[in-house]
Amino acid sequence: MNIFVPETGMMGLLEPPESMQWGFVREGVEQATLVLQQAGPDPVIHALIGKQLAVHARNHKWEVRKALAHTVLHLRHETFTEIVAILEKDVHVLVRNAVKRTLSRRSEMSKADSMKDQHGDRMLQWLEDLENKHGVMARNAAKRISEKLNAQFVKEMYHEMIRTLYPLNSTLRKIDASLKEGKRINREDLAGKIREAVERTKFLYSVLDALRSLTREMDREFQVESLSSLVEEAVHLVRDRKEEQSPLLADIQIDAAMTVEVNRHMMLQALTNIIQNSVEAYASSERTPEIMVTASAYNGSRIQLAITDYGCGMVKQMAEEAFLLFATSKVGGTGVGLALAQKIVESDHRGMISLESTPGQGTTVMIMLPKEQEGMRW
Repeated sequence: MNIFVPETGMMGLLEPPESMQWGFVREGVEQATLVLQQAGPDPVIHALIGKQLAVHARNHKWEVRKALAHTVLHLRHETFTEIVAILEKDVHVLVRNAVKRTLSRRSEMSKADSMKDQHGDRMLQWLEDLENKHGVMARNAAKRISEKLNAQFVKEMYHEMIRTLYPLNSTLRKIDASLKEGKRINREDLAGKIREAVERTKFLYSVLDALRSLTREMDREFQVESLSSLVEEAVHLVRDRKEEQSPLLADIQIDAAMTVEVNRHMMLQALTNIIQNSVEAYASSERTPEIMVTASAYNGSRIQLAITDYGCGMVKQMAEEAFLLFATSKVGGTGVGLALAQKIVESDHRGMISLESTPGQGTTVMIMLPKEQEGMRW
């Protein structure tokens, strides 16, 4: 297979490094990028092109060496290491900067290759788009922020998992010890320990399910919905979450004609999470959970929805951290519900969500949504 055909411009790769036709050579190096991408993992093509590219690592023109630093990003051959080692010590700063950038992106691509789905590829594409629109500094800043957020998420996730796994492991060890002792087993005591283990396992599943919902890609299909109907359905879903219908008084003051364009499934999930939090605000009280929901037009193109409860309320710090992942003061709470609601409202529906709370008096969650999603940019 002769890939060095004039139509590709890659004939330039066959020129010696000292060739005066350096523009022709640079064109060949740049065209090699496209061929490497189209070749996929084909080892024959990568080996063939890699050996030709290696020749130009010492090309007398820095413009050729800089183009080479970009092209080797897609090279899957042992000559990659050889070329990079030479270009890292190049006398020209633009060549050295180009190879540093290639090594950084190569690392990103390696991480993406290790993923089983298309998330890594999408992330790389987002970074490329960001760089094209706002420059390299914006790309690098976004990458650093995403890495810090990822590290924070892993740290918090570890804390939440270990907080449940440690007592779960302790319970299972007690069961194991009881069975190994060979003494007469107290069936009631053993059954209690097993129930503890089952409940902690169920909690872990609930955390993982909530995280899956938080990271799930939303179907970008919207439809016009009656806002009052959405809220009423969310209230019914909360009431029906337990085997015995949960008592919940809901005063819904929304004009029946008021509509909003949303993804119905996702918005219902956000509303039920918020309303469920309102119900749980009455956990330490003997009062029947009660909420009031109001809505009003705002600035012509948006609607403002307010969900108010009269439960325990929150102190200032709790209110400020309410939307943070894993932030919860409830026994058995996952701390994902409000974080998911925020993601649905703000990231998926171009809206805003906030809350105000007074200890002992209650909490109001405010949601601002555009009436229409048409022309929405992602």
